[in-house]
Amino acid sequence: MMKTIILRLLQVVLLAVLVIIGVNVLEPLRPVKLSEEKQAAAEETVREIKESMKADSSSESGNTALENRSKDTAALENKERIACIDDNEEALVLRLRMIEAAKESLVFATFDFRADESGSAMMAAFYAAAERGVKVSLLLDGMNEFLYLERSELFKALCTHENVEVRVYNPIDAFHILKGNYRMHDKYLITDDTMYLLGGRNSNDIFLGDRKTGINADREIFVYEPEKGNGKSFQELEEYFASIWEESCVKEKKVSMKEAKKEAAEAKLLEHYQEICEKYPELGTAAETDWTKETYPAESITLINNGTQAAKHEPIMFYTLEKLMEESKDIVIQTPYVIADQSMYAVMEETAEHADVKIILNAVEKGSNPWGCTDYLNNKGKILGTGCSVYELMNEAAVHTKTIVVDDRMSIVGSYNWDMRSTYLDTELMLVIDSEKLNQHLREMNAEYMEKSREVLPDGTETEGAKFQEVEMTTAKKGIYQVLRVIIRPFRHLL
Repeated sequence: MMKTIILRLLQVVLLAVLVIIGVNVLEPLRPVKLSEEKQAAAEETVREIKESMKADSSSESGNTALENRSKDTAALENKERIACIDDNEEALVLRLRMIEAAKESLVFATFDFRADESGSAMMAAFYAAAERGVKVSLLLDGMNEFLYLERSELFKALCTHENVEVRVYNPIDAFHILKGNYRMHDKYLITDDTMYLLGGRNSNDIFLGDRKTGINADREIFVYEPEKGNGKSFQELEEYFASIWEESCVKEKKVSMKEAKKEAAEAKLLEHYQEICEKYPELGTAAETDWTKETYPAESITLINNGTQAAKHEPIMFYTLEKLMEESKDIVIQTPYVIADQSMYAVMEETAEHADVKIILNAVEKGSNPWGCTDYLNNKGKILGTGCSVYELMNEAAVHTKTIVVDDRMSIVGSYNWDMRSTYLDTELMLVIDSEKLNQHLREMNAEYMEKSREVLPDGTETEGAKFQEVEMTTAKKGIYQVLRVIIRPFRHLL
């Protein structure tokens, strides 16, 4: 009798597991079309961006040199100001300076935050800010919070501070088990009403700090507000955060600790804070920083997003990017990898009909994402078949950057990978920036990357760049890739 009961229980458990797996794999395959309302909203956003760029061009061409200098002076005073952050150590120090400069509030949202060296430094800085009365709001993706922070005593101590509120997007628990594939992929930090940092960089040692090995290169845009809280993109980001903070899938993180453990962790946070202040003495003057000296004005900045719900997304982001690239002549897409469906291939093909489209991605020999690398091996022909040229980058570190450069003024930077997950499953943020200076900087970096790449033309012709260095894949890696090329086929929409 007992044996029968146990067998039945095992059958029920197995059935439940199969249902959970089936829902998480099959439900994201459900086709979702862009509604007329959201399509119209995306088109209006694009129209406003392009009209603003045309207006700026007309104004400049019709002015005298003196009038243009006066206009530049006004821009320096009033427009949102930016800096491009490409270095991992600079990215960590900037985060710490922004936290140290806070007087009233800090907002931090990220996909992958860990209790490693750089993550612990940020936790210590957040704790010190809370100690001086700053309200700290942390919004973390549930999957990586569960994997990397659930057992961290430092994180728990931070969560228990009276001035810190932590919420988790789509937490990993029994109540959300059928929605495990819908993740928050946003990454940004907001200080008071004066500045924010947004891009593709996660907050852990792979992306932050002074390590030279086992890292990824990435990019963020630092935005400073000369007129506090009045910048268009700043207001859009604050509105977005307010919306996602109240999403039904976002739950408050509740933590309890024994008093002795809590006191020990708090002391460790304060001790670590002193250590990072000694390592980075510039933190001592962060509150008095003249941020205008580290930034330059952008003509305009617009935030675009992919929705906030933990559910199958309408492809708002992808459609907006498609429209932004229309009528252009010269486009460079930088993405860690390409994992596209037929509708995405179709847009790539249509874009390549009117523009020279170059895609910079990690060579499979150097890429840090095995799923992206093996899908590229499976679908390289389809990508080239769209008429886009591909640059297989052999960089010292794998490049995690997500950037689109359009002609000579528009740059689009953020968290969106050129894949189905970013298009249909995850939350994503991108900044659309009108700035010749930023565009030129990104094109210069792209040129350096292309020299380190293997150029592959649509007809299959391959040419190695002047600084390309061949790296032979190990036999083990080749074997793993061959196995993964088969395994990933039914699940590539989830990678």
